[in-house]
Parts: sequence; structure tokens; C-alpha cells
Amino acid sequence: MQPSAIEYPKEGVKTSRARQKNVRIILQAAEDEFVSSGYRGASIRGIANRAGLPKANVHYYFNSKKDLYSAVLKHIMGLWEVVFSELSVEDNPATAFRSYIQAKMAYCQAHSNASQIFSSEILHGGEYFKEYLHYLTDWINAKSTVIHAWIKQGKMEPVEPMHLLLTIWATTQYYIDFHLQVAAVLGKDEVEEKDLTAATESLIQLIIKGCGIKSS
Repeated sequence: MQPSAIEYPKEGVKTSRARQKNVRIILQAAEDEFVSSGYRGASIRGIANRAGLPKANVHYYFNSKKDLYSAVLKHIMGLWEVVFSELSVEDNPATAFRSYIQAKMAYCQAHSNASQIFSSEILHGGEYFKEYLHYLTDWINAKSTVIHAWIKQGKMEPVEPMHLLLTIWATTQYYIDFHLQVAAVLGKDEVEEKDLTAATESLIQLIIKGCGIKSS
């Protein structure tokens, strides 16, 4: 699966280089609206207000709320593809996993809305996510092939690559999606940067040592 610029659904979206700025503004406003109100509660008018654009302008690029929601999901998948995109059997697993976990945690922080929208979509049955499932499948299969090669080369202990990657996804997203619970457990009003840094390093050590990977 090639990490590339955002691709928008063919139906309901008019795009050109000159219009990309407006589309980005609308997508960001849509993320805010979907996080705040959920899919059912969100409206094109609400998204237009957040974007500071007339409702007609939003409809010019997106025919319906469903089209816009699909574009947001596609945007999220595009962002995810970039993280851990460059990986080869010649890489050092310790370095690769350290870089991936750091990037994944940073991504979740920088795109907390995207992470929450994705989680909410899955919790509500993934009706709109299903058409993009092949992107995720292709991505995880490609990474699993490299991990299997590392295992055969004796660079790490035998583990199931898919479960390993799912574990990393689950732990990194948890600190962002459930930040209120994390803060409560830590006895704080909110999760601080130093807490996420410590969590990232702890996860890196758990993965590296748990998989029997040599740090050098």
C-alpha cells in the first residue's frame, strides 16, 4: 500500500489544485464536528460554521454528509499509511520499532480527532469504514512479511506479526482516546507531555525486550 497524498472519493467531490486549501479547511472542520456531535448529530451547516464558509461552499465540494464523512475516513487512512511506511528486511528491528512507536504516538497526539473518529466508527459497527478495509489489510500484510523475515533471520523471537502490530496500535491510541482515564489513574487533571514520553519509552522497551530484539 503506497503512502501518498490524500485521495478523495470519486463521487461527490470536486477537486483541483486551486481548491485543495478549501477542502483541507472543510475536512478539519468536519473532523471537529464529527468528534463533537458524532455522525448522526453532525450537520453540513455545523461543519460550514466551523470552517467559516457558507453552507453552499461545502456542498460545492461534497454532495452530502455521507460523502464528507467518507472523505474524512479516507483522509485518516492516508495519514496512517505514512507512519511506518518505509520498512525493509535489512532494517534493525529495534530501531524500526522504536521509530514506529514514537511516530504512532506522535501521530495520535497530533491527530487526536482522527483517532477518536476512527475508534468511534469501529465501536458503532464500522459501516462506513468497510470500503477502506483493504487499505488496512494491505498495510498490515506488507509489514507482517518484513517481521516474518526478521524472525527467520534470527533478529527477534517468533511472534505473530499481526497481533504485535495490533498491540502497538491499541496501546498508543489508548493514551489519546482514553486520556481522561489515563489522567485519573495518574492522579492528574490531564495527561502531560512527560507522561506520554514516559509511556512511549515504556512501550518501546516492552516490545523490544518482549520480542527478544537486541538493541544494537
